[in-house]
Amino acid sequence: MSFLIAVDDTLCNIRDALQKQGYQTVELSTADFRDVDAFVVDSSNRDLTKRKNTIADERVIAASDTDVDTVINILRDNLKYYKKEIDSP
Repeated sequence: MSFLIAVDDTLCNIRDALQKQGYQTVELSTADFRDVDAFVVDSSNRDLTKRKNTIADERVIAASDTDVDTVINILRDNLKYYKKEIDSP
């Protein structure tokens, strides 16, 4: 299963690293929230804060003060859990 990750437009280094790891990415500003499996955002992103009630917390990673490897590890762990939920009967 291929996951689609929306990445805050200011986090180019994280977007590039995710693409190198084989993840599909889309800019947060153009993402259709219904199609996205996880969100990597700058902590100060106010647009996402407004939508927080419609997005599961574990699918949102605040990455502005976090190194790239940590973000990828958190994302990988969260997506494993998310995949189990999808695959459960």
